[in-house]
Amino acid sequence: MSDLLNLRIVTPTNPSRAAARILIIMTTLPPGRDGLPLLGETLDFAKNPFRFIDKRLAAHGGRIFRSYVLGRKTAVIAGADAAGRFIDPSTVMREGSMPPHVQELFGGRSLPLLDGEVHAARKREVLKAFSREALASYLPLIEKITADSFARWADEPEIGWIDELKKLSIEVICAAIIGMPRGNEMDQLRRDYIILTNGFAALPIKLPGTRYRKALQARDRILHALRRAVRERRSTPAGDGLSRILASGALSDEEAALELHHIVIAGFIVWAELAAVVHQLTLHPDVRERLAREVQSSASYSAMPYLMQVINEVKRLCPIVPVVFGKAKEPMSFDGVTVPAGWMVLFALMPSHGTHGVYTNAERFDPDRFSPERAEDKRHEHAFVPQGAGAPTGHRCPGLDLATFMMAVFAATLLRGYSWELPPQNFELDWSKTPPEMKDGLRARLIRI
Repeated sequence: MSDLLNLRIVTPTNPSRAAARILIIMTTLPPGRDGLPLLGETLDFAKNPFRFIDKRLAAHGGRIFRSYVLGRKTAVIAGADAAGRFIDPSTVMREGSMPPHVQELFGGRSLPLLDGEVHAARKREVLKAFSREALASYLPLIEKITADSFARWADEPEIGWIDELKKLSIEVICAAIIGMPRGNEMDQLRRDYIILTNGFAALPIKLPGTRYRKALQARDRILHALRRAVRERRSTPAGDGLSRILASGALSDEEAALELHHIVIAGFIVWAELAAVVHQLTLHPDVRERLAREVQSSASYSAMPYLMQVINEVKRLCPIVPVVFGKAKEPMSFDGVTVPAGWMVLFALMPSHGTHGVYTNAERFDPDRFSPERAEDKRHEHAFVPQGAGAPTGHRCPGLDLATFMMAVFAATLLRGYSWELPPQNFELDWSKTPPEMKDGLRARLIRI
């Protein structure tokens, strides 16, 4: 009986009846366990949320399980069908979905924590920074920043590519979205976002010296810099994304700074997908050779279909964040069990593209699965959701296409002008970081060709 919800007694609303009929509804909880008193399974979850989710899903043999993590009763769901349920605003809400310590790192209520018309109105303004016209205007800047980075890397005897990709990602985001030039301010912002993103996987202990306390301090420095950037762009508009967001005057300075913070977090962690491009092309020389032929013979990204297939396959397999946060607004039925209203609902991204997805031999790196002939991503409306499911106006990441641009420019620049070697090293991922990163930093030597 531990897997049954508390009995709900429903009394008819007609008070004139002499005896109210009592209807007892019994519904089944998802399989799982609560774990330790007070802590639940938080320690196992925090140590490696990706592995925690994979193991629990496998143990319970389905696409849903329950737990108690981060101080909340929780249901974890995976798969394309689960994605559809997760983005249903009548069932799952975002307000109050994040544990307080995670929300603290976001600094307040930005798009991931808004619902209804408040969310829709805010999203309309933010999407102005990611329109087709806006992205086209950023492309020359992205290409120049990327080309400059490669030229610098090739002059070094060896680089730690992960650290360099973090620099590249933050430089692209800061230049295109904020209009911030290279310099000390950008360098400090990069250092602070490294500290902050590592705080997402830390236990919420605010004692001096802890990883979480350092993340909060980094957040404060970040928001101070972003508020200043908003004031500057408010008084002196330019062609960057922030100026586009501010143009209508619909957002306050604080709202704009919080959305900017959310955008930079999402854009910064694209470094992990750039690292995955390098690693997968190294592991798969046949893909590398075929892609090199395409990019060297094509001048336009729109004429590189195989490049887009490779990018999508990298996105499908690359671990970025383990879950997206939601909260059951109403009791949610899924796979024959019910998640009670008020529970935290976590949509698991990696299993949704792998074990619990719709893909053939899902563990294989196979860009042709995205070809028009196979189109495995079309097998379900929500088969491919690397940055969230649903329409752009919903809770899908607004920077989806910008991330694709960054990956396309990076891969094309690499294969048009350079070769590379990866010395013997440890390619295992450190799962205690967000995103997970290779333990030896992806050491590399670049050679101009």
